Amino acid sequence: MPEPPSRPRSSLSGIGKETPAIYSGSLYGAAMDTETPAPAPTRPSHRPYVVRGTVIAVVSLVAALVAGLLASRFIDTSPAEPELSAPPLRFTADNRDPTPLVGRNTTGDVLPGRSFARLEGGTTTFDRYRGKPLVINFFASTCPPCIQEMPAFEAVHRQLVDTVGFVGVSLKESMEDGRALVARTKVTYDILRDPSGSLANDLGVVVMPSTFFVSPDGAIVDSVPGALSAKELRAKIAELMR
Repeated sequence: MPEPPSRPRSSLSGIGKETPAIYSGSLYGAAMDTETPAPAPTRPSHRPYVVRGTVIAVVSLVAALVAGLLASRFIDTSPAEPELSAPPLRFTADNRDPTPLVGRNTTGDVLPGRSFARLEGGTTTFDRYRGKPLVINFFASTCPPCIQEMPAFEAVHRQLVDTVGFVGVSLKESMEDGRALVARTKVTYDILRDPSGSLANDLGVVVMPSTFFVSPDGAIVDSVPGALSAKELRAKIAELMR
């Protein structure tokens, strides 16, 4: 019996079977051999630093404003009070100054009744010296004519201690400077302090030294600008006691 004719192979006979040749070609090999490129480096962001710098600047500004406000509470910005408009003091080179001692005539004026500090401590008033004539002499350690005449005042004071009162006034200087001058000139009569110049302003003192002569009832009788010798001082006191 003749063999049956062979059936032609179907081109679909490979369907359903793995065909390794299809995946082992050059395309797969090339895909496997190609390296995957590394991701590009990411640039660091500067935003955190910018934000941090902004915060620091704002904090510094706030701190400066707060410090300024606190400082303004302790700084006195109020206008200074005007000083007394007293004329400037002038020191005399000779024994007598030709110009008037006061800007107004103080003759007849009664001495201020308020208390004054004593150079040696405590306070007193001019009422203490009422009942006898009184000599009031303004001086300062920076006034050469004052220093020159003080020994003469001390000599006359010792001669008339029982009949005439003597008071020196340390004008616009420290207690230490006043005491040093008293020790230097060896005066023993009472010394008052006028550190602000209020008494000198009340009496219109414009020349240093200045001497006032006061009656037993406390009224100003006369005044002399400039330094006095012992002889001149005795003559003025004699006029006062007439």
